[in-house]
Amino acid sequence: MLDPRTRALLDRYGLASRALSRLSGERSAVEPGQSVEFHDYRAYQPGDELRYVDWRVYARTGRLYTRLYQAERAVKLHLVLDGSASMALHGKARYARTVMRLLTYVAQRDAPTQLHLLGGGASRPAQGRAGLRESWRFIDEAAPTAGATPPITALKRFALTLPALRGNALVLVVSDLLEDGSVRPALAALRARGVDVGFLQVVAEEELDPPAGLLELVDVESAEKLPVGPDEVRAYKAEVRGFLARTRSAILQAGFKHLLLRVPAAQDGDVEREALAALIRSGTLVKR
Repeated sequence: MLDPRTRALLDRYGLASRALSRLSGERSAVEPGQSVEFHDYRAYQPGDELRYVDWRVYARTGRLYTRLYQAERAVKLHLVLDGSASMALHGKARYARTVMRLLTYVAQRDAPTQLHLLGGGASRPAQGRAGLRESWRFIDEAAPTAGATPPITALKRFALTLPALRGNALVLVVSDLLEDGSVRPALAALRARGVDVGFLQVVAEEELDPPAGLLELVDVESAEKLPVGPDEVRAYKAEVRGFLARTRSAILQAGFKHLLLRVPAAQDGDVEREALAALIRSGTLVKR
């Protein structure tokens, strides 16, 4: 669920994407042979065609609402959540699920949407506001799983399931992208599908700046343990910075977007509002 105040704020925002801006202009143009179906309501906006105003709703409520229809067409928006074991650390999974709930609320209004869980292979459609509870339940039940396929490998497999969409779809990936090896093969697979992609990379403050003193690092994907001291901590921090820089550089070079989402060390505040603020500051969400 989302706080009513958050919903009210989200109603003023949409997803920033070339693909979705093109889609908004397609809604009223139905290709020959296509059928159309009712999708949702939204508040009337100046310029809306009066034939799409629901006058029965107006008679009951005194407010103008526009009926939204969409042609039966391929999914235009894919929201992808990482379900690998490393997401269980330091509150990353909780934060990522919050981000997904925010994106889903906006997405169901903007485009035909499919939700995906990386590593587990599960997916489901997000079908308008009437289906929000089911969509959020799918997200909330997406717990990180030991032994799940690591995110980069899973992302490449996911890309191969997409049809060639030639710039007419948006993929948003919420993941820590933690896996040995390069992200480039997955990026190449996504580029081959012709989709617009945004990476929302989740990283915990404890991963960026671990506490000083003697520590034991545990690789949650392989369970390998490594005792470390101050010298190793300094080397670790340098490696993390290098990993993040290499990942961002590869994503930008592929022509995609990248946003680093820093998970606060203490999540006793308003995580929902913090995540929303990050999406707005980054330009992932833009005012309508």
